[in-house]
Amino acid sequence: MFATQKDVSVTRAREHEAPACLALLPEILGAPAEFLIARSNGAFAGAAAVLWANWAEPAGFRVQLRVLKSARGRGIGRQLVAAAAELADGETEGLWSLQAAPPESPEAKFLQACRFAPRKREHYFQIGVARMLDHIGPIAQRYRARGHMPEEAEIVFLSEVDGSLDEVAWLIAREFNSSPFVNLQTLNRRRADGADRSLIARIDGELVGVLLWRVEDGVVILEARVVAQRWRSGWANLMMMEKGLLFAQAQGLQQAKFFCDETLNDTRKLAKRGEGEETDIKARYYLAFD
Repeated sequence: MFATQKDVSVTRAREHEAPACLALLPEILGAPAEFLIARSNGAFAGAAAVLWANWAEPAGFRVQLRVLKSARGRGIGRQLVAAAAELADGETEGLWSLQAAPPESPEAKFLQACRFAPRKREHYFQIGVARMLDHIGPIAQRYRARGHMPEEAEIVFLSEVDGSLDEVAWLIAREFNSSPFVNLQTLNRRRADGADRSLIARIDGELVGVLLWRVEDGVVILEARVVAQRWRSGWANLMMMEKGLLFAQAQGLQQAKFFCDETLNDTRKLAKRGEGEETDIKARYYLAFD
């Protein structure tokens, strides 16, 4: 048991308690996480999950927590954070918030009250599909005219890929410092979803890149674009984006949303050239252990 305060206790969740934690933290499903459970006067009051893998620099485990609405205002969230820090201390250098939060949001204010500080800012954009094609299309054509688009390269939908997706899962894991096991589960679910239109780039059977995207309320959501190190700054990004946008346009989709962290200047420039609207700025928060 971790430190208690008043009528609240925080303990590691036992196996039969994991479903209650997942019900409160559904975004953790499939992740390699350690669950903590908070009780108030013996009744379930909240839960936290510590993802047991370092993410980003500085190194830290990601954490997510939630308190039942009826139990808020009693310091339970702070006790869950303290327990998560105690659990992870000695194994890594700090804790990262699992999700990004706008600076003035209640989530951000809570994290800052728990000594988290904003460390990785993310910029969110909305842009017209046609405007993005107007910018990307001519660049792709110039690449083709100069022979920089390999004829043997292919861009295929994730749903068309036969066999294991292990290599794709590892490519994403190396880029985002995430769990390849969790990535593989997610990719298999997406492949089985007939509506998913994520793309894979290959050349002579070698995996080059992946573009993960979905449609939500008639809007294209560009979730992640990853290209293997040796193929960056080349044709792969262009070909995946071009095929994805052309497909979206053919489906009558007019708007796209995406985000990038503050270090990706090329992506932010793409949004500005395409007259994209910056809709939000969020941050991931970090708690450094003393």
